[in-house]
Amino acid sequence: MSEGNVIKLRLSLMGRPVRNYTFDKPVINVGRDPGADVYVDNPGISRDHFRLERTDTGEYQVVDLGSANGTFVNDHMVNASPLHNNDVVRLGKYTLCVGYELDRRSGIRGDSAALDDPAGTAGHTVVLSRAEIGNILEKEKHPAPVKVVPMPMPAAPEPRPAVTASTWPSLVTGFMLGALFGAGALWLVMHR
Repeated sequence: MSEGNVIKLRLSLMGRPVRNYTFDKPVINVGRDPGADVYVDNPGISRDHFRLERTDTGEYQVVDLGSANGTFVNDHMVNASPLHNNDVVRLGKYTLCVGYELDRRSGIRGDSAALDDPAGTAGHTVVLSRAEIGNILEKEKHPAPVKVVPMPMPAAPEPRPAVTASTWPSLVTGFMLGALFGAGALWLVMHR
């Protein structure tokens, strides 16, 4: 991992996301101390539970600070352990999912970086350079032509027959016969 990368942490409680963090600092403190970088207010978490330290490779390692309940990386209790992309650090009922990403705020990128999305950041906040914003606005001014394909019109539905004065006697007769049949069936059931 080279300079210009950041560590992304997703704090979850029993599988439910609580908060996301992004850091590029060399030491990240995690614990119940309100001054910690990742503050977790829970009695199962030590005041100074563990810290993440950037190594010479640019990745981080987790260092347990003598926590009462321990620190686990991928369900293995550790005192110190390197962290790789997609590792899961567990402290009490909480988990921290670890990811490394290119810091999109550093360096100059090619104009196509916003369109390619190599980091898979769709749906996340993205910082664009002035050149990238200009490119996007220019493409909006001159959009590609849209081909219009005519759709066939659906056939009109068949008209429903109207209820007229001549059909009323049939409807009333049908209703009366249904009521008599239902009453007869009810009488038979009750008198058996």
